[in-house]
Order: sequence, then C-alpha cells, then structure tokens
Amino acid sequence: MSTTIWLLLCVLLLAVGIIFRKRLQAAFSKLADNTNRLIGYHLLPTSAGSFEDDIEDGLTSSNFDIEEHNIEEGDSRAGLKNKEEILKIMKRQGCSFDEARLIRQQRLLKKNNIDPATGLPLDPKFVSFGSP
Repeated sequence: MSTTIWLLLCVLLLAVGIIFRKRLQAAFSKLADNTNRLIGYHLLPTSAGSFEDDIEDGLTSSNFDIEEHNIEEGDSRAGLKNKEEILKIMKRQGCSFDEARLIRQQRLLKKNNIDPATGLPLDPKFVSFGSP
C-alpha cells in the first residue's frame, strides 16, 4: 500500500511540475539571480528588456536621451545596464533619472575608494605631480 501511495505522489508531483513548468523555471531563475547578486556575482545582460521599456519606466532625460541616441540609431542591445539599481534609487529617494544616475555613480566611486567630488583616489599612498 505504501508503494502505491509513493507512486501516486510521484505522478502527482510530475503532473504539477509539467503544468507549472514555466512558473517554476522563472521562480528558480529569479532565486538563482538573487543568490548570485548576494554573493557578489553579476549576470551578463540578456536579451530581456529594451530601450523602449526603459523609456516607459522613465529612464531617459534631455541629458541622457535614449530615443535619439539608441532607438533611432538602431542600437541592438537589450536596454540600459543597472536599470534595476537606478529605479530603486529613484523610488527610494524620490529623485529624477539624472539624479539617480549621479547617486549611483557617486556610490560606485566611494566603493572603489575614489573621492566623488574630485575623482582622485583616496589612497594615502597616491602621489600626484600635477597641480591640485
């Protein structure tokens, strides 16, 4: 009797897996992406997304015109890199696309031990022979 129950359970799980295959695949893919980001790996851009999607998300400005420089010129890439991070900054800090890009860039410079105001390394061993 227990063998029959196990066999029935396996068939049921297989059926559920087949029916919800795409949802399970997407869920496990998202889990893997989040895990990779947590441990410091960054995925290469995929074909998901487009510059049109970026415009709809508000990721364009007169200073960074996606339509003029990417769409009209036939750029085949999958949209902007790091758009999730920029969207988070815009949402959390209530700022514009240009301000969010600036904040992200300043954070990146600080992370790499570079003064965001001057662009000079903050390493005490840094030596410069030019004028300050």
